Amino acid sequence: FTIDNYRKQLELALENGFRFILFIDDFQKDRKEILWRHDVEFSPAIALKMAEIENELGLSTTYFFQMHSEFYNILEKYFSDMLLKIKLLGHHIGLHFDSHYYNIQSENDLDKFIQQDKEYFEKIFNLKLQVFSFHNTTPFILSCREKMYGGLLNVYSDYYKTKYNYCADSTGYWRYEVLEDVLKDSKITHLQVLVHDAMWSEKVLS
Repeated sequence: FTIDNYRKQLELALENGFRFILFIDDFQKDRKEILWRHDVEFSPAIALKMAEIENELGLSTTYFFQMHSEFYNILEKYFSDMLLKIKLLGHHIGLHFDSHYYNIQSENDLDKFIQQDKEYFEKIFNLKLQVFSFHNTTPFILSCREKMYGGLLNVYSDYYKTKYNYCADSTGYWRYEVLEDVLKDSKITHLQVLVHDAMWSEKVLS
């Protein structure tokens, strides 16, 4: 999980014929597609480094930012500037929604509070949100599998789960399969990859 190896994973995806697409793009069965997603949890600064590498490779991916993070405040100029730099590099910005903040127990409340965060986020940053991911999922949240809530596409919906394989570095290891193996697997033609900023560093961590 080094920054250098992060670049190599992107290059490997390209070498194996994957086309990087966004969640707003239409699914196309007859091409190799990859949805590459960042849930920004701890360090927008590391996320920006990753965004710069992707930009150098001519790639656009999606960065999901929290409104209620305990580790960064996107309303502080230091972090706001990073978010906007990532957008200027050609990447898509999404909402990393924390249901725990509102203690959500129903889909009606989910709809309501995603819409609320969406409108505030859009007003502050003068941009259009189109997609969200969940922060710290619960069994209830994972049962919310409609394609849209609060006017945003749900990356955990059945639509994406049934069409794309999934690979994630959550908690600092590949939870399902090792990404390199997945990228080299010729049987996998549609893939969603989730990466987290703080899992990657300049040097190898324990």
